[in-house]
Amino acid sequence: MSESKNQDNGDVKALKVAAPRFCQDCGLSLVMLDTWCTSRACPDCGKEVYFIRPGEDGGIKVEAGEKFHVPQLTMSLDPTAGMQFTRYGLQGFLKQLFLEQKISSEAELVRHYKDTERRLDADLNGLDCISHCDLETAEGVEEAVKILQSNGLIEHQFNLLRSGLLREAYTAVEEGDAPRAALAAHQANVFKEYSLLEHHHLKEILWLGYRCYQDMVKNEGLTENAAKEQKLMNGVVKKLREYGDEFLYALSHDGREIGPRVSVSGVAEKSLKALIEHELQHREQERAEIHAKEELKIKKMANSIKLWGFLFTLANALILAQYKDWLG
Repeated sequence: MSESKNQDNGDVKALKVAAPRFCQDCGLSLVMLDTWCTSRACPDCGKEVYFIRPGEDGGIKVEAGEKFHVPQLTMSLDPTAGMQFTRYGLQGFLKQLFLEQKISSEAELVRHYKDTERRLDADLNGLDCISHCDLETAEGVEEAVKILQSNGLIEHQFNLLRSGLLREAYTAVEEGDAPRAALAAHQANVFKEYSLLEHHHLKEILWLGYRCYQDMVKNEGLTENAAKEQKLMNGVVKKLREYGDEFLYALSHDGREIGPRVSVSGVAEKSLKALIEHELQHREQERAEIHAKEELKIKKMANSIKLWGFLFTLANALILAQYKDWLG
């Protein structure tokens, strides 16, 4: 530690020497990276070093004896986090996300479960809404689950249940109870998948990705003119809904040109006629559904009247019977 003397007041201050960020022997980082990475002990100095070994098909390759480190999910999927995936990078990410690291021994499995439990608990302990709950007791966990559920924190709720099951799993392993360990591990993995599917960014990516893919498939092979016509047709549908049934029927059956009469250009007459016929069928179907609902309502009212009539008759009969008994 070096020292310097303050020229103004003569005080002696210790200058903090920054801890080295890289191993002097192998040159790898001594600080965990802010992205997916692996780590192992440096063969020379023995300190844990962090690095990335690209896989053949994207992602990160993890070899025996190495640890795989995953940052918080939002660091990878949040568009504002400054990270952008390539196609193969995203595939590798999802593979690592759902499959986790390769476990080659019982001791490594227990260590992995304990590390995951600590990571989940650290995240849960940061939630103010359950800070008063004792997560080491069944009552505390039950209360925390209800609070998380009522607050809509479903991802955290699943992580809480997963944490408890991981402890059950590694405890059973340490006690030599294989069936109990297998069941707890399976249940913990189920809650892991549930929590992933509840993650805000992943849910949005899946939904928006599906919509984009759907649009791409629908529009695949469309010519520029066909795409323009499809866009115009969406506007025509809204316009047709403003016209009455008689006018639409005339447009569809009088054999005259339709476009000029509805102020539409750029859409084929055949397409316009099909849209009009579809609108008329839709309206007829709506009327039939309304009529069916009205009939059902009338039947219910009739049954209700019959029921009340029966009850009224029954009540009169009972009163009359009581009156006769009273008269002797």
